[in-house]
Amino acid sequence: MSGFLKAKTKPSTVSHWIATNSGPDTLHNHGRDDKLPESADIVVVGAGIAGALLAYHLTHPEDVSETVPKGSRIVILEGSEVASSASHFAPATFASFPKLVRSRSEGGAGLTKAHAVDILKQEWDNYARNKDVIKKHDLVHKVDLWEGNVMTVYKTQEGLDTAFNAFQQWNEALEESGSQDYSNNVFCKDPKEALRVSRVQGAIGYSTRTAGTVHPHKLTTELLKLSISSTDYDVSLHTTTPALSITPKEDQHIVETSRGTIKAKRVVLCTNAHTPHLFPEEHPLKSFIFPIRIQMGVFTPPPEFSGTKSPQTSYGFPTGYCATSTSGIVVGISVGDYIGANIGKSEDYICNSDDTVLLPECTKYLEGFMTRTFDGWNENAIGEGLMRTWTGVIAATIDRLPLIGPVPDTPGLFISAGYNGHGMSTTHTCGRALAKLILHETWDQQFPEAYIISKERLARKLPEGGHYQLVTGVNKTT
Repeated sequence: MSGFLKAKTKPSTVSHWIATNSGPDTLHNHGRDDKLPESADIVVVGAGIAGALLAYHLTHPEDVSETVPKGSRIVILEGSEVASSASHFAPATFASFPKLVRSRSEGGAGLTKAHAVDILKQEWDNYARNKDVIKKHDLVHKVDLWEGNVMTVYKTQEGLDTAFNAFQQWNEALEESGSQDYSNNVFCKDPKEALRVSRVQGAIGYSTRTAGTVHPHKLTTELLKLSISSTDYDVSLHTTTPALSITPKEDQHIVETSRGTIKAKRVVLCTNAHTPHLFPEEHPLKSFIFPIRIQMGVFTPPPEFSGTKSPQTSYGFPTGYCATSTSGIVVGISVGDYIGANIGKSEDYICNSDDTVLLPECTKYLEGFMTRTFDGWNENAIGEGLMRTWTGVIAATIDRLPLIGPVPDTPGLFISAGYNGHGMSTTHTCGRALAKLILHETWDQQFPEAYIISKERLARKLPEGGHYQLVTGVNKTT
């Protein structure tokens, strides 16, 4: 159970992103003491990046002819604090073409090449639209927007060859769809150059491509501020107000919260890993979305990796990844990497949404991560090295794809969840398309068909090896 649904005596762990954005100009504690309206035109459940972007597109439509009626009441409910679950992980990464076309029994999404191309082009469009909104509202410095390259480092010839072959498959799929590579992907296969440029121990090659990062908590906060300050609509945000149940009644939905009830004709669940508890046991969404707990950390770098010597890129390693922020280097380890390194048990991560605790094994593993990874990384001064670690919860789905759209057989109830760790690189275009659907009952024609929720998708089952096989690609039952 997530921290905000537990007793108040045991709160969620505090992420680096929340710790560096908790001052008087933030939205911490916003609306927690305000009277909850009895009704609304639209209720958005969840104030992470998905909820924030949906609210933004409802209040700032690109086409002024497609707007919510002026004066409409939009209420945003947040169970804990803004961006306190999946949205407080590291900045976004793009989906992997091989994982999208790999079969579901092998841990992939089982898509055709054409559908995989659609999704990756959509993620690139998401990146471009995020930048456009940030620059339109003069938020570049407020959200720490960084634009540059992301580097993936390879330590084995097999890993380098596999990545290069995947890149060639990606280019072939792009050509078949009438497109060309837009990410400026470049490979280096010279071991000496790879070690010099990456500074990663044992590097024999690397690849780079265009990318960008933001401070996810700051971006979510600023987007919500833009919606709340709208003069055309009555928009309110209520933090520390978890939705406990949703009950359809005639043409309305009754949302029960910890602070009372509110009714609305349209309710949108931007609840990601915290979605299943809102559905009865027999509903497919009770098990189609499942939580994955991950522990991350942030490091204070030594002088050799600070200032002009700071890493000038985000990194992906054979195990883990890191991103340089304005206040430290954030390190993340995937569940598969933790399990592969025998750090903890699978049940510590898979189908676990308890973000109130730290795992000692993960903390110990993180403490030595940068020393093991970078050549010349030496933590000598007090205060250098791992300075904070936290757990958070992402949402995975049985078919490894987000669930966007109206819940089947439940008029007025919509969902935007199950981002499988790619929320920051997907939610903008999803929020844009969902806002249009809510208002006009028509989909954006460029929106990936594979994301749309349907009875057929919800009928998909777990592979023989259950959630473990889905996450790791390994069937332990055989």
